[in-house]
Amino acid sequence: MPNTIHTGRLSATIAPETGASLVAFEMLRGDRWLPLMRPTPPDAVTRRESGQMASFVMLPWSNRITNARFMFEGRDYSLRANTPQGFAIHGDGRQRPWRVIAQRDDAITCALDSRDFPDYNFPFPLLAELQYSLSDAALNTTLTLTNVGDCAMPAGFGFHPYFNRGFGASDADEAQLQIKVGGVYPPLPGMASQPVSAAEASDDRLAALGGPMAPLLPEQDFSALQTVGARDIDHCFGGWDGRAIIAYPSAGLRLRFECDPIFGHVVIYTPPGKPFFAVEPVTIANNGFNLYAAGLPGTGAQVLPPGAALRGRFCLRVEQS
Repeated sequence: MPNTIHTGRLSATIAPETGASLVAFEMLRGDRWLPLMRPTPPDAVTRRESGQMASFVMLPWSNRITNARFMFEGRDYSLRANTPQGFAIHGDGRQRPWRVIAQRDDAITCALDSRDFPDYNFPFPLLAELQYSLSDAALNTTLTLTNVGDCAMPAGFGFHPYFNRGFGASDADEAQLQIKVGGVYPPLPGMASQPVSAAEASDDRLAALGGPMAPLLPEQDFSALQTVGARDIDHCFGGWDGRAIIAYPSAGLRLRFECDPIFGHVVIYTPPGKPFFAVEPVTIANNGFNLYAAGLPGTGAQVLPPGAALRGRFCLRVEQS
């Protein structure tokens, strides 16, 4: 069953048995609870479908690995593909039940040990701890990933929160986004058609791996506050400073991202015709293990020696005007 934490003003519901995903993040406004993330369908909780949740965690990689294979320290590793295009997507942590190891009214900590699952979809053993905590103004999510094996392993993680485009029929496409990044990675071969710049298309050496970064196209530039609107974006961006704003002017509401420096990448996903979009803080580029193996700098891929840990905090601050 989902677990709920709360303060007087904010509430978060977590499903430990479904990847410790967020079922809901809500704010009390007047006499009703306002969903600050995409609502989760009730049957998704029953079916334990992390992809339908308000937010889920991605580890020990985020987004896609091409052909479900990666190179690390001269060896070729295979994963189980979980998309029709043959990608291994979003890691295995979101598919597994996590244990609640601590809880109080305003916080919960869950843990995952991959050694508990003989079919875990990653060739290196790991331990993960995920804490959600609330203040009266923010949701803090802290993830720690530890290498519990006897050799080095590659690592990365991220969060996949979905946000509403608006809060009513009259403002269904009201959401505005401000985020500053240094460049954009091309979509991986096999992804749905996405716009690419001339710089992206000109580099044949790394194109099959989803690199290198290129300058932004105009429709990808949210350096000033812009309405999300009908843009069709599904890209990973690098050179991010960990800050972003999602604004709903008619609701007098802003959500402010404050992420640790380890989150140098972000995925923006704006599916046309859907009532939601995603802004995903991630530590690593799409297909980052393979880009790292190919020698591309700045991918965010981390190498964890035995016993070493990777840790990052994502704070989502709620502001009202």
